[in-house]
Amino acid sequence: MRAAGGRAGGRATGGRAARGKAGEARGSAAEGAAARPARRSGAQAHARYEELVARAMTAEDPVAALRAAAEDPALPPALRRALLGADEDGVRMSALLVARLRFERLLRGSPEAEAWFDRDPAEFSAAFRRYHAEVPPTAFFPPGEARLFRRWIEAHSAPARDSRPR
Repeated sequence: MRAAGGRAGGRATGGRAARGKAGEARGSAAEGAAARPARRSGAQAHARYEELVARAMTAEDPVAALRAAAEDPALPPALRRALLGADEDGVRMSALLVARLRFERLLRGSPEAEAWFDRDPAEFSAAFRRYHAEVPPTAFFPPGEARLFRRWIEAHSAPARDSRPR
């Protein structure tokens, strides 16, 4: 049993030495790469990847948005390849599902939005398209989506209110 503890101790010592050598190599590589954009850590890169995919799901052309996202030089090559390798029909279908689910959450969470849709479906749909493109989908439940939409409406109608004659 003690031998296992000895191995673990040996790994820790070897690990420190290896980290020191890797740090030196990274330092010299970093000096030569001043012109290249900074690479993100694994977690940062994946967070950025998820952000780009989420934004693509609300873009007018989600496939083009993913292709543009694949040009982000701060992403590791594997994540850039993943963006380029996404099935175009699958991307389009996913974006449609995101929009549909968001639309349903909004109508279930906001009686005002539902009434607007019933009164003038074309006008409401045009407003929803703009909202969907401008506001990242962060709500999971209908009341949250309704709050996001209400804030968006208020932000877009505030300048109009200010410019009215008094």
